Amino acid sequence: MLATIVFFLLSAVLLPGTGQLFDYRLTTTTKTFQASENLCKSHGYDGLAVASSPEMYRYALRITEALRALGPDNGFYIGLRNDSETHFVAWDDGSFLVEDIPFGTNALDQDFTTRQSSQNGSPVQSQRITGPVKTDHRPSQNGSPALSKRITGLETAGVFHAGCASYVNLPTEAHGVSKPGHQAVGVSSSLSLTKVFSYLECVLLCGLDHRCRAAEFNSDLLTCMTLGPGSYSGFTANVNSQMFVRNGFP
Repeated sequence: MLATIVFFLLSAVLLPGTGQLFDYRLTTTTKTFQASENLCKSHGYDGLAVASSPEMYRYALRITEALRALGPDNGFYIGLRNDSETHFVAWDDGSFLVEDIPFGTNALDQDFTTRQSSQNGSPVQSQRITGPVKTDHRPSQNGSPALSKRITGLETAGVFHAGCASYVNLPTEAHGVSKPGHQAVGVSSSLSLTKVFSYLECVLLCGLDHRCRAAEFNSDLLTCMTLGPGSYSGFTANVNSQMFVRNGFP
């Protein structure tokens, strides 16, 4: 029997008046990517918004639905960069880009527009998320709405928007289902294997890692194995195991 799990980090504090865990702010700007980042910092945020986990991504979809519905040129800057010298792509909070992100990692080289400023002076590439709510020039495999439509020149239009966010002590939220009496099969790799004392601890570990898509708790060995996207093929029965399967990107 499947049991729906909504897990919140115990230390998380709801934002006043919002009922949300993610400290995001959408602000209007006519500036460049770098100036938009500075604008976010002037408002007390760490920088541009990240959407590294499925939960963050869904929340970003929700708060920008009206904006993106206005048309393909209405979007917002986010904190995702591709260094044009090293070709290393990462979110501004330091987290890695996960391969199952809806706009796809394969298209990032051509989807970024080059900016000639960065903290260390080397060229960087920046991204602006745009597009209608239910269309995408690179649709996800299941045809569901995507947050990304296209990355375009940023100085050619009038008004832009920037998503601002705080990175330090960012609350963790994980949504998924529990599968008691099951373990993963066809495991090709794992993110971590940790000694824990409860299934809840195992769910916590998964929620703390934006790359985690499933976690297996073994009550006999008292271990928790966290798994990334595409790292297992299915499930098999095991009375000593319980799986947490995180909801993926939409």
